[in-house]
Amino acid sequence: MDLVLRNPFRVLGLPVTASSREIAKRVSDLELFAELGKDKTYPNDFPDLGDIDRSMESIKDAARRIELPEMRVCHSFFWFRDGDTVDKLAFECLTNFELLEADRVWTKQFEKHSGIGKVSWRINRGAFSIWMSGDLEDSGTVFFEQALQDIAFACEDLYDEATASIPGASQVSAQRVRELIVDALIEIAIRSSEQVYGPNAIRMTEHCSYFHHQTLEYFASKITKPLNNTIQDAVDRSKAKRDEGTSVDDLRRKNGLSKVEHIIYELRDSLGESDPGFQAVANSFADEVIACAINAINRHKAVSTALVLAEWAAELPSYGQTRKWLLEQRGKIFTWDPDYVPDDDPEQDLSNIETGLESEAEDEEEIEQPTPPKKVPSGTTICPRCTKKFEPHQVVGYTGFGVRCPYCNQSIVL
Repeated sequence: MDLVLRNPFRVLGLPVTASSREIAKRVSDLELFAELGKDKTYPNDFPDLGDIDRSMESIKDAARRIELPEMRVCHSFFWFRDGDTVDKLAFECLTNFELLEADRVWTKQFEKHSGIGKVSWRINRGAFSIWMSGDLEDSGTVFFEQALQDIAFACEDLYDEATASIPGASQVSAQRVRELIVDALIEIAIRSSEQVYGPNAIRMTEHCSYFHHQTLEYFASKITKPLNNTIQDAVDRSKAKRDEGTSVDDLRRKNGLSKVEHIIYELRDSLGESDPGFQAVANSFADEVIACAINAINRHKAVSTALVLAEWAAELPSYGQTRKWLLEQRGKIFTWDPDYVPDDDPEQDLSNIETGLESEAEDEEEIEQPTPPKKVPSGTTICPRCTKKFEPHQVVGYTGFGVRCPYCNQSIVL
């Protein structure tokens, strides 16, 4: 991983405690070696981690990346530190290409000492684990989640100790450094070809519990903001289509909204239904779906399309006044069915009615139109109102959209 392999302190062969003067001196020395075409090595190069690029361009880039104090502190959490004899033993293992043994050296200390452990152990095992995570496949994911734990302890509980000897650390915001660290970790997850945490790394938040609340909020916002934007963009495009006079065919294909429906459920599973941010984006999406249903009725008199869109809206997560309004509009749309029978119980929750939507097609899902009148269902049917089951031979009435329940007379769209 570049966070470790191309870490500025590794490229320059310097400890994270190096002063600005020491950095300038090292840059000058390495540039001279680069001009002469000579290689220069340092004790903690750890060649088994990968080759080190000490070209003129790489040297200048490394110096630039730790020029600002906040970036210097951030990069310090992703490079090894000489702490105590435990760290020296682990470094010997790294030098001798005994990678798993190095991990065991640090891990054994955490098992011996209850609690967080020493800051150098956490940072060193964290940096090692980042490198071992590779492309986040197989055991790489295990190492990455171990790194999340170690880095969280180091930059939250042990931050003061971790930065005490780093020049310029007192000038920067600790929370800003944590945010930079979070940005770097999310980038690893997103860029992984395996995308084990999803394309937007949304499931990564499940493994970040060791970070403190403020950092967790930043984690969530960085991961969910692009998803929220994707949903809102789909909603805005749908609204624009309706304003321009969307066709009934577009409405049958859900006006493009079905493409992002899965994101709603990903956000719900990650953030939880009580999260205000999730409720806001879920309400916006469901509100637009019911608006499409109303549009199908008012502009096109496409009753069947409106019915299915209204059913879809009722199944989507929605909350508060939006939920109440949505169900009211859904009820009004159902009165367009000439065979509609009003509910005897006005308090009955309409949200449990099952939809007749097909699973999403490869491109855009097209709404399945109701079957021709008086087509007997081929199997067991469950009434959405009384929840009773009945077989085809029990059907006693038909409508323009399907059948009536033999128990409560509810009109059912097939």
